[in-house]
Order: sequence, then structure tokens, then C-alpha cells
Amino acid sequence: MSSQPLVEIRGLRQVLGEKTVLQGVDLVVEPGEILGYLGPNGAGKSTTMRVLTGQLAPTAGVVKVLGVDVGEDPQEVRRRVAYVPESGPVYDVLTALEFLELVGNLRELDPGRVSERSRDLLKALDLEEVTDRPLWTFSRGMKQRVVLASAFLHDPELVLLDEPLYGLDVQTVLLVKEIIRGLATRGISVVYCSHLLDVVQQLATRVVILHQGKVVAEGPPQLLREGQPDASLEELFRELTMDREVTDRAELFLANAVSNQDGSHP
Repeated sequence: MSSQPLVEIRGLRQVLGEKTVLQGVDLVVEPGEILGYLGPNGAGKSTTMRVLTGQLAPTAGVVKVLGVDVGEDPQEVRRRVAYVPESGPVYDVLTALEFLELVGNLRELDPGRVSERSRDLLKALDLEEVTDRPLWTFSRGMKQRVVLASAFLHDPELVLLDEPLYGLDVQTVLLVKEIIRGLATRGISVVYCSHLLDVVQQLATRVVILHQGKVVAEGPPQLLREGQPDASLEELFRELTMDREVTDRAELFLANAVSNQDGSHP
């Protein structure tokens, strides 16, 4: 197993319009790691993923994926990485199998291998009986499973997951968890963005918490809770990222939205 980091980010700064979304982020992902990448909405998680997949050129800093500078060769990075967004786009007029064959064609993969692998992946995700149905008949969770299958057609060396369990049923969530664990044992690193902190706590070998574009905590989940062994990752996350203004806004909402105990409104 190579000792070279699969992801190396140094001083990443990302400006979108007039807003600085990422402010000097440093991040390294080693082979076989499951990195839980956490942060509230707007913290910069999805922006980081877009930079890692070559969708955004970094404003400043160095970003290397599998030893390749993303800014210099984003196509090479996309060729070797699997990316599953929160709600991946699909073409509803295609069947599940046709969609995977289209993805394989765009990746310039061998058609025979793609057809065989597509059927195997769809079967593993319990979609064998609906392979030839158009995607417009699929539920949101079923479509997400097809997107998950499409990300693994090309034997990726690194897997980037942005809220991958969105819309999935409990059984498929359990299956995806096992897949993530299995990837790590095979030396394939996983960067896992999620708001489901309990899932991250179960899976992640290391956690990075992002707040307002900056890394505010990093380390194995158990070490982050050092001195607070009974504290959950959720409690730590809340402590690091939730300011007083959020609590005040919640109280203001409740004061105007909920009846008093005597039945009257404020």
C-alpha cells in the first residue's frame, strides 16, 4: 500500500463572487482512511468537494488528488475518482441500465465490461428487477442507488461522498455503510461529507470539522472527545459550530410560533 497521501490540500482559499468560502484549509487523506468531513450548511464542505473533483479551480493554495495537481489536470483526477453528490443527476427517459452504459461510454470504458459490471452493481443494490424500467418511475432513493452504482464503474482509487445516504431506505443505508468499510479495508480512501453525525461517528477513522471556511477540529473521533469520554460527536459539533445567535433565533421563532401553556399566543 502506497504511503503517499491520496488527498493533499495546502492553504486552500476559495472565493465565490464576493464571498470567501474557504479560508486557508489544510487537509491530508491517507490510504485506507474514512474521513468524516463535517460542518454546518455554508461551512464550505461542498465547495471543497467541487475543488477536489476539478469542478472549481482553487483561488489559491495547492490541491493534489492521487498525486495529481487538480488545477493542472482535472480530467485525470475525474478519471480516477468516484464522486457521489447528495442528489446526483440522472436522465429520466433512460432505463437504469442505459444510464450506466451512457456513463461508461462517457468514461470511454469497454462496453462489454460496463454492461456486465452494471448488472452486477444494480443487483448488489437490489435493483435487479427494475434494470429495464425508465428512471422516471424510480423513487428518489432508487435513483440515488443508480448514481452510486455509476460512480463505481471505473474502479476508482478514491471515493468522495457528499451526503450519499440522502433518500435511501434503512436497509440500503446499512448496505452502503458496509461498502464504505469494505473500501477502506481495500486501501481505497473515502471522504464522507454528512450531516448524519451518528453515521460518521460509526464509520470515520478521522474527523475534520469545518466552520465558516476554516478547520476548527481534526482527529480520530475518540481523541476529539478526550476529556469528555461520554460526549457524542454531535455534542462536540454543536459546541464548535453553533453560536449564540442560532440559539437566540430559535427562541425568537418559538416565541412567535408556539402557544403558551395557557393556550394563548404571545
